[in-house]
Amino acid sequence: MSELGNRLKESRNKSGLSLKEVYEKTGITDSRLSKIERGQIDCTPDDLKRLAHLYNIQIIPLYELAGYLTKEDIVEYQFVFQGVSSLDEEEMQHIQSQIDFLNKKRKVD
Repeated sequence: MSELGNRLKESRNKSGLSLKEVYEKTGITDSRLSKIERGQIDCTPDDLKRLAHLYNIQIIPLYELAGYLTKEDIVEYQFVFQGVSSLDEEEMQHIQSQIDFLNKKRKVD
C-alpha cells in the first residue's frame, strides 16, 4: 500500500465514511477509490482535490505524496504561510483583504 493510499484510507475512516458514501459525495467509484487506497492506481489531481475537501484535510500534502508537487515547488510560499493554520477565518479574511489592497494599489501605480 502506498503512503498516499494509507493517508486517504485513514482520512476516510476518520471521517466515518464507507467507500460507497465517498462515491455518493464525490463521484469517485468505490472500486477506483479502493484501488487508489491500495496503491494499485494513481489518483488524479482532481480526485485528490475532491477527497481533500470531503475529508477536510489539506491538499498540498496530498499533492506532495502523489508526486504532483515537490518541496522545491512550494519553498517560496512556505515563508508566507508560516503559522497560518493558527489563524481563524476572520483573521485570514483580514489578511486576504490586505493582500488584495496591496495588489490593487500596484495595478494603479
